Amino acid sequence: MDSDLLQRILFLNPWLKGEVSSRNFVSSNIPEKYVQRSLEKERLEAPLAGKPKVRMIIGPRQAGKSTLAWKIFQNSGQSPLFLFCEDMLIRSWCREVIPFLHDLKELLPEPVPLFLEEAQHLTEAGLFLKGLVDLGSVKEIWVTGSSSFHLQDKTRESLAGRALRHTLLPFSLEETAASATSLPPLLAMDKRRAQLSRHLTYGGYPEVWFSAAPEKVLWDLIQAFILRDASDMFHVQYPDAFRRLLKLLAFDTGNLLNMSNLAQECGVNRKTVQNYLDILEETHIIRRILPFQAGKRSEVTRTPKCYFVDNGLRNVLLGLTSEMDILERPDTGALVENWVLSELLKNLPNRWSVHYWRSTSKAEMDFVLSDGQRIIAVEVKAGRMAQPSVSRSARSFLEAYAPLMLFVVNRTLDTTTTLQARPVRFVPLEAAIPEIIKHTSD
Repeated sequence: MDSDLLQRILFLNPWLKGEVSSRNFVSSNIPEKYVQRSLEKERLEAPLAGKPKVRMIIGPRQAGKSTLAWKIFQNSGQSPLFLFCEDMLIRSWCREVIPFLHDLKELLPEPVPLFLEEAQHLTEAGLFLKGLVDLGSVKEIWVTGSSSFHLQDKTRESLAGRALRHTLLPFSLEETAASATSLPPLLAMDKRRAQLSRHLTYGGYPEVWFSAAPEKVLWDLIQAFILRDASDMFHVQYPDAFRRLLKLLAFDTGNLLNMSNLAQECGVNRKTVQNYLDILEETHIIRRILPFQAGKRSEVTRTPKCYFVDNGLRNVLLGLTSEMDILERPDTGALVENWVLSELLKNLPNRWSVHYWRSTSKAEMDFVLSDGQRIIAVEVKAGRMAQPSVSRSARSFLEAYAPLMLFVVNRTLDTTTTLQARPVRFVPLEAAIPEIIKHTSD
């Protein structure tokens, strides 16, 4: 092993020389303010049967991927060999599997978990990781990376059957509000409502969540990992058009995407807009929601809607980042609808998908959740409701598809009724997501 490489590895892993204990090494990488992630218990700590697989944690930059991995190591009592893949020497070392494993045995007589951070920077990430799995000489392999074309292209085919991919998005309300469960019910709900207000306005990126100046951090995020990555990683040819597209999407949250209008407004062609939308979705900035299709002629079947994965990024692009009552905002409906979608993305089981429904006569259902057999409908009302009331569009959907349940998310009303022999659950915004998720379990 090259001397410079060895020094780099020892710098990244001071526990190898005994400068710190392995336990303290792991703990030093976990921030004092730690919010337990749902992935931590539900999916990542489950034991794997058979040959070890690559555990991939992908998602947007600064969503807490590395912190989550370190927390998993702390829970297991193991210290990994940490490799920062943006480093040139580390990248060079991770090119060929057999020399790598030879060096590894000389460095560590007993196998330890490998932790490769920002693995998308490796030249042949997929082939390298495939070799590690197939040769079976590594105890565990953990990988983090932004969900970009680079990571996906280099790993999708070569790691088929050899990797488990877990997507980590910014904090959900369920994660941040978990600390309030020990409080008396009324106090817990009051704290939950206060956190809901912050989520609606500033979103859930960890640094934003704990910051006393969340608006500044949001702008830094926009500049750092949207505009810079667009230029450096994806080589966006028209950065001004890219920036313009972001603002247009923020203004038009939850509406049908009109590619011709977007191209005209941005001064580029439709193909360029499509490429930019792909980039934004792969990096978990936006999510396009496709229409629900069940083979009926009256359905809209092609045009997607667009939402932001994080409310804070959307709001800072619009200049609407002051906390105020929902009803006082000029974008009340879009704000609440976008938040409900983002929370569904963070909490739904993997087998469930999210769509919208729109008929050719313009009847609409905000969100349709489906696991291929069951259907749950979600209608979002940003205002206050004093008594049960179901829209004509919702009645049309109930008649056509007979969902398992219709949820009407609103500000105040908490009751259940029936319509067309189907339960209709009116649920306040702060309690909506747990109620919905409860009905997606087997």
